[in-house]
Amino acid sequence: MSRRWSEEESPPPVDLRLVPPAIAVWVGCLIGLTSIQSAWWMAAIAPAIATLGTIAHLTRSNPAMPNRTPAHLAMRNRTRVHLTVSRLAVSHVTLPRVSSTVRAANAGREAEPKERITSSWVFGAAAAVACLGAGLTVSALETSQRANDPLTTASESRSWSNLIVSVTGFPTQVDSGFAAPDNGGRSGQSVARWRVTVGVADAQVAGEQWTSQTSATVFGQGSQWATVTPGELLRVSGRLGVDTIGSAPGPTIAARSPPEIIAPAPWWFGEAHSIRNALSATAARLDGDAAGLLPGLVVGDTSGISDQLNADAKATGIAHLLAVSGSHFAVLCGITIVVLRRIGPRFAAAGGAATLVGLVVLVGPQPSVLRAAVMGGIALLALLTGRTRSCVPALAAATIVLLFVDPGLAVSAGFTLSVLATAGLILLAPAWSTALQQRGVPRGWADLLVVPIAAQVVTMPIIVAISGSISVVGVLANLLVAPVVAPALVIGVLGALTGPWWPDAAGLFAHAGAPFLDWIAGVAHTLARWPAATLPWPATSVGVLALVGLAVAMLYLLRHKRFRALLATALVAAATVLVPYQIVAPGWPAAGWLLTACEVGQGDAMVLSTGEPGAAVVVDTGPDPGLVDGCLDRLGVATIPLLVLTHLHADHVDGLPGVLEGRSVGAIVVGPGREPDREWANVTRSAASRGIPVVEPQIGTRWVTAELTLTILGPDRSFHGTDSDPNNDSVVMMAEHSGERILMTGDIEPEAQQALLNAGADLAADILKVPHHGSAKILDRFVDAVSPAVAVIGVGADNDYGQPSPRLLDALARHGVATVLRTDQQGDVEVGLVDGQLTGVERGAALRTKQSNTRPTGRR
Repeated sequence: MSRRWSEEESPPPVDLRLVPPAIAVWVGCLIGLTSIQSAWWMAAIAPAIATLGTIAHLTRSNPAMPNRTPAHLAMRNRTRVHLTVSRLAVSHVTLPRVSSTVRAANAGREAEPKERITSSWVFGAAAAVACLGAGLTVSALETSQRANDPLTTASESRSWSNLIVSVTGFPTQVDSGFAAPDNGGRSGQSVARWRVTVGVADAQVAGEQWTSQTSATVFGQGSQWATVTPGELLRVSGRLGVDTIGSAPGPTIAARSPPEIIAPAPWWFGEAHSIRNALSATAARLDGDAAGLLPGLVVGDTSGISDQLNADAKATGIAHLLAVSGSHFAVLCGITIVVLRRIGPRFAAAGGAATLVGLVVLVGPQPSVLRAAVMGGIALLALLTGRTRSCVPALAAATIVLLFVDPGLAVSAGFTLSVLATAGLILLAPAWSTALQQRGVPRGWADLLVVPIAAQVVTMPIIVAISGSISVVGVLANLLVAPVVAPALVIGVLGALTGPWWPDAAGLFAHAGAPFLDWIAGVAHTLARWPAATLPWPATSVGVLALVGLAVAMLYLLRHKRFRALLATALVAAATVLVPYQIVAPGWPAAGWLLTACEVGQGDAMVLSTGEPGAAVVVDTGPDPGLVDGCLDRLGVATIPLLVLTHLHADHVDGLPGVLEGRSVGAIVVGPGREPDREWANVTRSAASRGIPVVEPQIGTRWVTAELTLTILGPDRSFHGTDSDPNNDSVVMMAEHSGERILMTGDIEPEAQQALLNAGADLAADILKVPHHGSAKILDRFVDAVSPAVAVIGVGADNDYGQPSPRLLDALARHGVATVLRTDQQGDVEVGLVDGQLTGVERGAALRTKQSNTRPTGRR
């Protein structure tokens, strides 16, 4: 007779006892970091609530438990004997009646588990409340210490400082994609600028000196900053500032001199630095994306990764592979353990631990690396042992410890993603892997398939909250790159270790791993350009909760065979219809396009082709997020290596959310103007929430991506006392593509136009983006200096400004401009290059209402 179920076949329940305390600590840290006054009040009340709740439960439960008397205990022992005899008897004869003693014993035994469950819930809730109080206290102390540190005040006032700091991470080269001008004002070689994380030990500002325990970031220029090593004690002088990009603001130091070493670093960090330098030299022998991806994958040095690859990796959900993450620790430590397991389990465990420590030293002991090491170790434990029951408490305990050590992790998106991804690997991946193995899939392939899917599912809500978009191709991209990550990582580590003493062997390893690296980059570039590679999703609490509910419902429904078959049929049908349409349907943009002016009403939103499908540079965003978003969708733009905001008037920047939504942006360039204040605050807040750097370029700076080159021509200073200082502060740049020159002018007026002429800038261009929507404020000599063949005007239909001005149109005609394209009459317009000739293409005006009758807020 077959058994339907046995206790041995039932999986043990997941141990969730530490999960509520971990959540409570996290919530407490969040409150303490955001509202210190509320944190102190709640921290004072929480222990009292926990204590009173426990006492009340014990007081209420004791009178109702007479069965705990010695007499009852004796009776319970006797009934156990009766139960044992009865069970033995049942196997031979059927007893017609159970004695009243046995029934009473059974009733007592059923009541006891309920009492124990109630007590467990009460004590668990009390422990969670106590942990909430602990989290509140720790984070409030951290916030108070940071607020009361004089260095915080000095940073806000941008004071000059002399600091003694301890280096906590390897230097990272800061590369915005711009090249500094040479003495003649032309684009020259890039000036190496380095970012170093430090811990401040001693500070001196305005004659006052004090000790400090604040973490800070040093920015220094020059090759000497490239040699600083974790563990070194440095003396640094420079201007203080506030880091507004990170989740928790902290001080920055713009160093004005090379670092002065007070105490050297430990030898092991010195050896790690030698390995990193050798790896950089080895990577320089490779071509294309592999040259930057190799140091990023092995030691977390992302300075060589192009903005294009970075943006495409974000769009396809594989950005975690561009730098060291928890998965890297899990892969390398797992391989070490598997290889050494034949020698013995203790030797394998020691080898895994040594690999973990060695990676931390090689990558750098900064908090993000330590966090990745902890999470990677827990994920590895889950995958190797399959013991979900013991791994969940380990994850919860690690979360509690990390939050106590650094409460600022509570607001770190990276920490949240690490915890959720590890939880997915613990709770979902083993069960899904087992299900695939039961259907005949080998264990290795089963793990390979389920790991990226589990991580993608559980982290999707946080990614949506950050980016406002869902990567439709994320799971597919992770599945495609998963088979090559481990060999690329192992070969890269071997090349790094051999580099300092055998460079030729390191070069062989690098070239052997290059195909794997190129495959990762190729997947990112290809899938990022698929139609609808990312879909917009509301980055609100309601939107995130809706996505969580949808994900849970899908996971539940996918357990049913009929639903899986229905879903597979729908996907095949959609692919059958949509893929041929995307291949054969004629569309926009036209072949060979160089510049597109979007129809966004009264405003500017210009798009410059980079020559790569799906990637473009955007110049200004117009006044309406929906209109510019639609224009970019029609162009198929998913990746924006550079977003230029010429100035901060609403008709140029209010469409920013529409550009950012569902797209990857490498950097935002903003001119020197900071007015209106509200618009500047919106720009910086949007950039900071997505981790996008904001750059103010200097004249002569140059940026290159694919076939497009941009050169900054102005302004060389901020204007004061003109009719419109913000307009004259517009960024002016020359774009070059396929031998054609495009002059982008923002809203410059005669003062800025004359300044460009006085500076002797080379303004000659084939295509002119007409300044200020075709305003009459244009100099004839400026148009003559440009002498364009095509003029493009971004302007709204029936606007209240009378733009484009008849005077402007007459000036263009007098100077021989053959083609004038305008968005008010022609809708989206494009300038392209076909058979060596510039051509203008219009899509047709779509806006039928007067969208420009109201003057945009902030426009002067």
